[in-house]
Amino acid sequence: MSMLHKLSEPEAHGSASDERVDQCRLGPLGLAFYNAVYWPYLLVSCAFLFFPALFLWLITSWDPRRRWLAKYTSYWGAHYLAWAPFASVRVEGLEHASPGRPCVYVVNHQSMVDILAVFATHLPYLWVSKVENFYVPFLGWNMWLNGYVPLKRGFLPSILRMVRASLKKLDEGHSLCVFPEGTRSPDGNLIEFYRGAFWVATKRDVPIVPIVVEGTGAILQKKSMLIRPQQALVRLLPAIRPEETGFDDRKLRDLVRARMADALAQIRRGTR
Repeated sequence: MSMLHKLSEPEAHGSASDERVDQCRLGPLGLAFYNAVYWPYLLVSCAFLFFPALFLWLITSWDPRRRWLAKYTSYWGAHYLAWAPFASVRVEGLEHASPGRPCVYVVNHQSMVDILAVFATHLPYLWVSKVENFYVPFLGWNMWLNGYVPLKRGFLPSILRMVRASLKKLDEGHSLCVFPEGTRSPDGNLIEFYRGAFWVATKRDVPIVPIVVEGTGAILQKKSMLIRPQQALVRLLPAIRPEETGFDDRKLRDLVRARMADALAQIRRGTR
């Protein structure tokens, strides 16, 4: 089996019960009004907020890392959740981040709003994201401006290009941010992890910084467009270096997943 096939195959784990806890304080009428305002605001504001991003991209050609644009993008994305009425984002463990040197942040994936929650860390990184997102008007165009890494899931040539681009970005001093599950969890539990992020980290000997997101699965469930505003938690865990697992990307993947699962369990025990 080729390396690309191996990188594009997730590790299987058993299923578990639904762990999403809905703490939304709005009733049916309140939710209807909230969503009637929230979605038009998001669509209209994206159109307006794209143009400052384009301006920052144009005037910062001297900076290959586009740091002004990255910082602006993080506030643009985060404000849809962190500043939204009846919602918020609590960030913990920022001392574990590596803003001054490249690393690979790996995040569990519960909801489409996970990206908005992680933006609230305001850390410098480039997302690895499915290519379809890059063609979304304004938001996707801003992904191109930031130099994010596109990926067509299940398409081996695209996986190869993603691996090459990721290695190049790390060589240039960028950090990456990846959803190793590849898709959203239907019940809030961790699902299978793909090897790609861990293989890249071992090849460049950069640390993996796990990020655990909790609460977003209740805010916007998979296959739903109903926003249920409430607090989300983003917790950064201590970095894990490839040498801790002898530069074995499978062992690194399994160690990271185990620590993220343990952190999720601790968070849930503390909120119930």
